[in-house]
Amino acid sequence: MQTLSLKQLRWMLVCLLTGFILSQAYRTVGGVLSVPLREEFHLDGKALGSIVGSFHIAFGSMQLLVGLCIDCFGIRKTILAFSPLTIVGGVVSAMATSPEMLFWGQILLGLGCAPGFLVCIVLISRHFSAQAFATMYGLALGMGSLGLIFTSTPLAMLSEWLGWRNCFYLLVAGSVLSWLLIYFNVRHVDEDPDPSLSLKQKLQRMVQALSGYKELIKMKQTWGIMSLLFVSYAAFLTLRGLWLGPLLVERFNQDLLFVGNFALALSIISLFSPSLFGKLDPGSGNRYRYLCMVPWVMVLGFITLALTHSLWVMISCAVVIAIMNSCSVWQISDVRDIYPKEMHGRAMALGNTSFFMGISFMQFLSGQAHSIWPIAGLDMFASIFLMCAAVLAAGITGYIILRK
Repeated sequence: MQTLSLKQLRWMLVCLLTGFILSQAYRTVGGVLSVPLREEFHLDGKALGSIVGSFHIAFGSMQLLVGLCIDCFGIRKTILAFSPLTIVGGVVSAMATSPEMLFWGQILLGLGCAPGFLVCIVLISRHFSAQAFATMYGLALGMGSLGLIFTSTPLAMLSEWLGWRNCFYLLVAGSVLSWLLIYFNVRHVDEDPDPSLSLKQKLQRMVQALSGYKELIKMKQTWGIMSLLFVSYAAFLTLRGLWLGPLLVERFNQDLLFVGNFALALSIISLFSPSLFGKLDPGSGNRYRYLCMVPWVMVLGFITLALTHSLWVMISCAVVIAIMNSCSVWQISDVRDIYPKEMHGRAMALGNTSFFMGISFMQFLSGQAHSIWPIAGLDMFASIFLMCAAVLAAGITGYIILRK
């Protein structure tokens, strides 16, 4: 592996982040497009939750395989092999004539986006110092929020001007450009310990490397970390990526442009708050204590969202949830501190699996919430957000007990 300058590493990280930016856009496109999709395909809350959640099922289920691929084949080969599936998935979604086609389009998008953020984390973990990790991770997570910005006001306007199908085609064009950018610019970032191995031998090495996951799973701390990762980002993305549009339109009688503008405000917050949490990282000795307290603010936010009929209270709660969600920067720093360097790919992959399987679980459950837990005199959003609060509280409690 060639010695790379800091400037080269930063440029390669920017190229890889284009894939993560698109991944963020694909996973939150439902926050705005859920309104026209519900109208065109006559989707109820259960069907919409299943379709949008299918992205995260595919995404999360691939994380362990992606971690093995990164450890055994490297960052470059992994991202170049997976990301073309986003092009196929975007086209299938744009051409959808039934809910089933939308479902399979989301599955393909989830598979294609699977390595998008993990390759960025591993690059930072391997090539930047431990002291710089939290800051660089926060910056990378913030830059990924550019995808959220696209799926706010710009997407709402484009949807009204061009239709929701052309919005998917625009994202497909972005996926093509991202693949080309990575292909021509991301090089020499991987160290092959034995370049003489054949493809068959590398595949055999991948199978052997599965034992690394066994070691991780046997550690009690792993279950605590996964417990919090499973619920924190999932709760925010269930709000931002699925129910924000329907909530503002149906409970507060706002139009799609207002939805887009508010989604833009949340996206701008998500752009800067990870960097802030990265700089405020309390360090290994104090991180556990802060992570036992900060996420409870999100629980209170969701309880208030469930019950309020004041637009300004709702906006305030969503803003607080968006800010507090960025404490995930500390969670990933925690993962990096606990596990040895040679297991970072698998450890981060296991963390990402918990992250995104949690999103799938919470979005699917949110679609069922009103039928499972109807509350007399309150609309379906009360059931949805109280369910989010309950799952969040369970995950935080698991972290407090097991991580210590």
